[in-house]
This record gives sequence, C-alpha cells and structure tokens, in this order.
Amino acid sequence: MSLRDVSPPQRLEGVQPVSEMSPQALHDKCMALARNLWWTWQPEVISLFRDIDPIRWRQLDHNPIALLNEFTPDQLSVRAAEMVLYSRINHAYRRLKEYVGRKHTWASTHAGVLGGKPVAYFSAEFGLHESLPIYSGGLGVLSGDHIKSASGLGVPLVAVGLFYDQGYFKQQLDANGYQREEYLGTKVENLPFAPALSPAGQPVTVSIQTRSGNLLAKVWQVNVGRVRLFLLDCDVEGNKPEDRELTSRLYGGDERTRVRQELVLGVGGVRALAALGITPGVYHLNEGHSAFAPLEVIRERMRNDGLPFRDALREVGQRTVFTTHTPVPAGHDRFHGGLVEEHLGPLRDELGVSYQDLMALGRVEPHNEHEPFCMTVLGLKVARRANAVSALHGHVSRRMWHCLWPNRPEEELPIGHITNGVHVPSWLAQQMWNLYDRHFPVQWTQRMGEAEVWQHILQVDPGELWETHNALKNLLLAFIRRRLSRQSRRRGESEDVVDAARNVFDPNILTIGFGRRFAT
Repeated sequence: MSLRDVSPPQRLEGVQPVSEMSPQALHDKCMALARNLWWTWQPEVISLFRDIDPIRWRQLDHNPIALLNEFTPDQLSVRAAEMVLYSRINHAYRRLKEYVGRKHTWASTHAGVLGGKPVAYFSAEFGLHESLPIYSGGLGVLSGDHIKSASGLGVPLVAVGLFYDQGYFKQQLDANGYQREEYLGTKVENLPFAPALSPAGQPVTVSIQTRSGNLLAKVWQVNVGRVRLFLLDCDVEGNKPEDRELTSRLYGGDERTRVRQELVLGVGGVRALAALGITPGVYHLNEGHSAFAPLEVIRERMRNDGLPFRDALREVGQRTVFTTHTPVPAGHDRFHGGLVEEHLGPLRDELGVSYQDLMALGRVEPHNEHEPFCMTVLGLKVARRANAVSALHGHVSRRMWHCLWPNRPEEELPIGHITNGVHVPSWLAQQMWNLYDRHFPVQWTQRMGEAEVWQHILQVDPGELWETHNALKNLLLAFIRRRLSRQSRRRGESEDVVDAARNVFDPNILTIGFGRRFAT
C-alpha cells in the first residue's frame, strides 16, 4: 500500500494545522476561547492564557479578553511561537467546538421531557468568574455553579440576570480598620458580551411601563459553555439619566432603586425571553428578587390564551419553582404600597386585579393594610414548588414561614430542601486535579456523581495528600501576604509595617477565617 492510499485525517471545521494558521486566525481562535466562559473551568486553557503574559494576567484579574486586547495579531503570533502555544491553542479550540456541539449528554437521556422548552433560571447575581463582577456572595456563586453544571449535563436552560457595569464594591480598609467601598467601572469591550438577537437578527431591547414612565433595557448574551446567560442593561438612550444608572451597581441605592431593578429583572426578563423567541417550560426563581416574573407570565397567558387571572395564576404556578436563601427576616425585600402601585400599576391593570388583591399576594396577612409587600411571600405564593438550600435551612424556612400556612403542621409545609453542591471543576485546584488524575479512573470527571469514583481517594498515600495540601496552603498565604503588604503601602504605613505584612501567618498553625459575617 502506498502513501497515496492512506486517507488524510479528518479535520474539525475551523481548526487549521499549525503551519496554516495566520496571526489573525490565531488571534481569532484565542478570542473565541475567551468569549465562552467554558474556559473558566478548564485548567489547560487557563494556563494557556497565563502563559501569554503571566504578569498582565494577574494584573488584569485573569481576564483573557482584556489581555488579548493588548496584543495585535502579529504580537500574539510572536508570543505564541516563543512559548510554543500553537498546538495548545488548536487543541483547546477543538475541545470547545466538540463540547458545544455534542448532542449526546446526560440530559438528552434523562431530561428529554424539557424538549424545546428550556428552564428559565432567574437570579439577581451570577458568580461565574472574577473578571465578570456581577455577584457579591453565596447567592451568585450558587447561580454560577448551577448554570455551569447545567452546561456540563446538557440541561436545556437559559439564565436571566442584570448587568452591573460597576459591579459590587471592592473593599478597602483604612488605617483605622474601617471599610471603604470602591466601585470600578467595567468596560464592555473587555467582557465576553454580544448583543442578544431576536429570531429576525435584531438586537433586543425591552420596555416596561410604570406609572411614572417607561423603563428600557437592552439585552446582552454571555455564553457559559452550552448555556446562554441574558443580562439586562438599563444604560440605553431613551431612559432618564437616573434610569440609565439603574443597573450600574449590585445592591446599591434605595428602596425605589431596588424595586425598579427587580421590575427589570422579573418583568423585563420574561419580555426579553419572549422577544428572543424562547418559550420556557419551567421558571426557576433564585430568591425573591425575580418574583415579579410569574406576574408577567400570567399576563402573557391571559393575553394569548384568554385565561382568567385565577386560572392563569394556577397554571403558571405549576411551572414555577422558588428557591429561598435568606434565614433572617431583614434579608427579605419589602416595599410599601405606593412603590408597588407606581411600578406594577400598569401590569396590574392588564391583569384585571385590584390594588388590594395585588398587595395580598405579597402579604402574610392579605387584608392587613399596614403590612408591606414582601417579595419572598410573593415567590412562595406564586410557585408550586419551593425549596431551601440545605436540610437545616429547610427547617429554619418552614419555621419562619409557618404563618403562611397556619393550619398545617410545620413538617408538612410546601417548602422542601436541596443540599446544594458545587461545580467541582470550578473549585478544584490544579494540584488536586493532577492528584485525582493519577489515582482516579479514566474520565472520572464524567462520573463525579458516582460514589465508587470517590472511593479511590482511599488509595492515595496520606503523605502525598498532605504534601499537596501544604503546597496549596503556602500559595494562599503568599497571596495574602502580597495583598496585605500592597494595602499597607497604599495606606502610607511605615516600611516596618509593610515588611511585617509580608510575613504574617504561620503555615504550621491552623487558621480559620470567615467572609463577610459569622453566621449565628
């Protein structure tokens, strides 16, 4: 057999051999990798971006688009040649294309019932990566892990949130130890954003009528693996100056700002999905911030199918899931009747319900005119299913909201619980990943839900595990020392204090820390 009889290897569309890759093609492939947040849980791709310029990678908060924007195609080509990155870039690009295009997933077998009607997952924040600062804590981290996991499983899901161009504040401590908030503007050109397009190919903008005028919001699309995240942004022409800043900060502003943000998230989010041609089969409300969404879905059912309000409420409730997070009363949004009427009045008119009936949906005591409108109460009343986020939190939530079902035993209240896990690839350090690869079965990452996979940890030498732990601990302490010394220098403290900051913490001492607050 001659060489002419051997068929050339098949080439995945869009993937060129190294020798054929032009500087522009190289830059385009790197940018394609950066514009899908799949890279955030791929250690090999993260290390690829880091190798382009380790110092700038750290300075730019590990933002690959910001990094690539500093290189011309020719400069990137030279750097890739120096670091022998061509084949790694090709390999990563091929893996991304294969991942996104894969048809056979867990969900194709186990969640086929969703069909062409995906889950619509609403949340006020999404913790996907530090380079996209639209989150502040656990709620956002859970949302981010949920949509990453949905991507991995192939679950038909679209996510809806808000784009905060100043994000959540960065904390600085002054010389007296007091917190100082610092908001930093985010450049859209350095984010993996693209305008969300209607089926006709037009950028989507939604309008929400209030008693005091219209609110407009444009819609951005962010690709998170196989999942599309849609973020609404009020910084558009046609809005009043104060409304253009409405979505600028996460959890910023007063009550009026908050209710307007939640109106955009809930009502605007549902209208955005309709404009995009997406018809969800299930609506999942992650906390009460998005609880206005079912009211807009009810309006759609009444308008499109001629259902009366109560029938539409019942049907929409059967397709709505509500997750409650906050175990303290102060953490639940409450608005007085004037704010509710100003912002939901036009929607209430279309629903054909009275002011008293609408307020009753957000009150524990429906006829108590002195009780404000609570978003969590609305969420619990309009959703067929509700859940807390751990077994203990389930007990706390059922006790907290027993007043909504006073004639039922606490253990029979319709608030269940799901003990949330994490998206393992996002949280697993590279060193631990390497250790698991050495001792766990091949393709263990595809079987993380199987108990037998984790039994292999018993085969790992305790010394090797301890060594890996210490290596990671020392990396953490080095980061803390570097950050602390930099903060000390910025405060103008003496060189002795700066030097002391470089040596804080003893790696041989158990140190326990907590973030934001210590839970009771």
